[in-house]
Amino acid sequence: MIRDEEGRKASFAIGEHDFFVNATISDKITFIGEYVVRFNSKSVTNYLPSIERSLVKFNYTNNHSVIVGKVHTPLNYWNDSYHHGRVFFPVIDRPLGFSYFIPLHTLGLQFQGQNLGKLNFGYDVMVGNGISSTDVYHDSVVPSFSASFHIKPRDGMRIGASYYWDNLHDNTPGVHSGHSTASSVPLDQRYEGPVKFRLTSFSFAYFKDNFEILNESGYNVSTTDTTGRANNFYQFVYAGLNVTEKSTPYILGDYIHVADNDVHAYPAERLKIALGYRYSFDYLLNVKIQLEKEWEFKHAFHQNHPTSYGGPFLRIQVAYGF
Repeated sequence: MIRDEEGRKASFAIGEHDFFVNATISDKITFIGEYVVRFNSKSVTNYLPSIERSLVKFNYTNNHSVIVGKVHTPLNYWNDSYHHGRVFFPVIDRPLGFSYFIPLHTLGLQFQGQNLGKLNFGYDVMVGNGISSTDVYHDSVVPSFSASFHIKPRDGMRIGASYYWDNLHDNTPGVHSGHSTASSVPLDQRYEGPVKFRLTSFSFAYFKDNFEILNESGYNVSTTDTTGRANNFYQFVYAGLNVTEKSTPYILGDYIHVADNDVHAYPAERLKIALGYRYSFDYLLNVKIQLEKEWEFKHAFHQNHPTSYGGPFLRIQVAYGF
């Protein structure tokens, strides 16, 4: 890492490595596993493995299936499509909303339908361990519930909406969430009571040969007996122009707002804009160059608090698969 007299820095970093295992058990039963090795400062080696997906899918009739295991919570286009493989991302990072609201994983029972009828209708209904759970423990007898629906009216387009319902017993998110109660909050200031967590999401994606558009929106309500109802929302917009089959300049805007009375994610307001360029050597190797600027209007305690704001900053990512 290089740091100049004004505190600015430049560095190289190895990102997470994502491993997939697919198996066909029979003509109706399949298995999918996804395993990630990533940086973790609490490990002796600074890297730890994790199980991101482990599921068995039974296609019982036509395109209707029952899934059991750990999945990426079916809430929006991004979580359904990209998972942890950076080589699939159209930009360098996930939207900011994933660090505050989106429950990335759910362990439980899922009912799924895909490509039904002329509009290619799809649905996912899931009951499972909630935000406060781990892969082996859930602190409540009441499971979380999610329902999502989408249509694909034309080639490359998907329009979807979802709803997520969960009650956190003691405001302690576990490994299934992309967000968490801030570890830096003093114990005497930390809210440890129940939280009613509700999330409504909307996605619009249109990926064609000559252009790409992705919109992710979300509205979250977190309610407690202490501070009442907190209204939060996020908005992510991406647009890319495929100049050639391999070359894509793009722009993105990303905004997050967490209300002042929220004691689950804690107050925050952030905005990021970026100009980028992606060159795809093939579908398993690409380079992304991103010039970005970020504003922090307010922020309290969140453990994913970034180390720097302002800019503009230049970032380069090499993403590969094999």
